[in-house]
Amino acid sequence: MSNFVAFLLSALLLVPALLIAIPVHEMGHAAAAYILGDRSVRYFGYFSLNPRRYLDPLGVIAVFVALVGWGRRVPVQPNRISTTSQHLIHELGGPAANLVVAVVLGFLLRALLRLGLPFSYDLSPGLIGAAIFVIIFLNLSIFAFQLLPIPGLDGWNVIEAIFRNRNPRFFFQVNTRRREIWIGCIVVVFLFQLFQGASLLSVVMIPFYVPASLISLGGCVGYAIPGFIGLHPCLP
Repeated sequence: MSNFVAFLLSALLLVPALLIAIPVHEMGHAAAAYILGDRSVRYFGYFSLNPRRYLDPLGVIAVFVALVGWGRRVPVQPNRISTTSQHLIHELGGPAANLVVAVVLGFLLRALLRLGLPFSYDLSPGLIGAAIFVIIFLNLSIFAFQLLPIPGLDGWNVIEAIFRNRNPRFFFQVNTRRREIWIGCIVVVFLFQLFQGASLLSVVMIPFYVPASLISLGGCVGYAIPGFIGLHPCLP
């Protein structure tokens, strides 16, 4: 198989993966909000698998550029989700949904491989196994990425839910400078790749990705688009 075909297939396999992983993440937030008493998420159709409701253009681009991503945040009623514990449950609902899907599909893939399902990135029946793996990988990737303490991600929202009352001014200032913080993070990631020849994302996602991958796949495995980008958040 030529390098171009390998590149094309690896990129195309991300399409069904993101059409599942991103809606699953946002539906996880919606389900958590519903459990907490916010019925508006169901009324406004956030239990639908229609990807157009959840896909964010920049989040989709990030999937192909960095193998991480995000979707449009599900709006909730502040009067229904107001306490610290409610905020924590709501924020962790998205990553939890990705983890559950990754674990279920991981056990399914391992069972299918034991039954003789071929696994390859060639134009063959083995591509089915590869497609299932990419769905698992992207769910694991979004799970780990969203737990990072970066403003706008679930990990930061968890920190804010716990500590905002102690220092509201700090969190207000951080939120007003979210764009600058993201630009700074992108520059740092780029410079790290340039000078270290490795993905900084792979390093910082290790604490979350490794145990989740071990549970789901029985080992820690990353993914790459040959000749373009790779993400391997596993211990060396």
